[in-house]
Parts: sequence; C-alpha cells; structure tokens
Amino acid sequence: MKTIASLFGCLCVLVTGTAVLAQGQHVGEVKQLAVDISFYNSAGRTVTDAQGTQFCFYEGNDCYREPQVYPAQYWGTFPLYFIDSRVGVTITVTNNGPRQTVKLRVKTEAYILLTDGTNSDQLMAPQTTEFTVNRGETKTIDASFVVPYTPNTTSGLDRFIVKVLHVNEGGGPGNAEPALIMTKEGIFCPPKRMTK
Repeated sequence: MKTIASLFGCLCVLVTGTAVLAQGQHVGEVKQLAVDISFYNSAGRTVTDAQGTQFCFYEGNDCYREPQVYPAQYWGTFPLYFIDSRVGVTITVTNNGPRQTVKLRVKTEAYILLTDGTNSDQLMAPQTTEFTVNRGETKTIDASFVVPYTPNTTSGLDRFIVKVLHVNEGGGPGNAEPALIMTKEGIFCPPKRMTK
C-alpha cells in the first residue's frame, strides 16, 4: 500500500543555509539584516544525491526512488510535504543595523527546479508583505502556501524564493530590481502523484 502518497503528491523543503544568493546595490544593508526561512509540519523526508531522489513518508515509512540527479548544491535530506496541503513556512527578519526603524518589503515566489539548476514553470503567484522592523527587533512573517496539483506538476525539486527589498522602488535602465537588498531560497520537491 502506498499510504497517503497514493492520494496526494508531496513536496519537500530545504533551506539553502544563510547564504545570500543574489542582492541589489545595497551591500552594506545585507550585513544589517538577518533573514531566515523555517519550514514546519513535514510529512516525511526526501534525500537527493548522485544516485537520484528518494521520497520517504513518515506514515508507514514507505520510500521510493526516482532518477532525477540535481547539481551537488541540492544534495541532502529535506522535509517533505503533500501537494494540495499547507506547507508551513515562516520568514524571520531581524534589524541588526544602526537605523532605528527599517521599512521593508518581502516578496515570495516558487518555481519548478530543473535538473540543470534553472527555473521552469511558476508554482504560485508572488506574494508581497510590507512591514517595519525596529533596531534589535525580529519580525516573523507567515509565508505558508499550497502548491496545487496540475497535469504539468512533475516529481523532483522546486525552488521557493524570498526577496527582501526596500519599499521605495527607485529605478533606471539595466536595474530590474533597484530596491533589492538580498535573495534567499528554500527547496521543496513533490514526487509524482501515484495511484494504487
């Protein structure tokens, strides 16, 4: 019996450490903000390595392997979630800088991650939250989301992106996101939807 996985797909999540993946022209401010992504309420674990991707469910501890091999930076053990269910995600932002108050915008996005490490289809409409954080204060944002099943949903890794930006846009030619301070990512992976 394939447990609950026979009824629902699932996805797993990895936070790629605290490394800044991309940033705008606000290099000094990156040091002044601590941004972390946390996932909770997983339904199992997924392991990726040079042999492919293995999905294991807590209920019954059923496991199966698929042949997708991703770049080594995406190898590891990640929490797993079911497609069409809530993925619990929080983002915490701490103001460690000298400014008394910082006004920020946090934008979240999700994409299918291809085995060459590039993005494919968008999995959720971008979500935006604006808030202020005082010096020494930490704010927590609920960034939970649901990845709905579609016929194009494939098993393998997906990318959850968090962008931290200034509220004022600024702009000019050649600078697509002038307000961008930093970008972080988490990785989640839905296996194929199975039937009995």
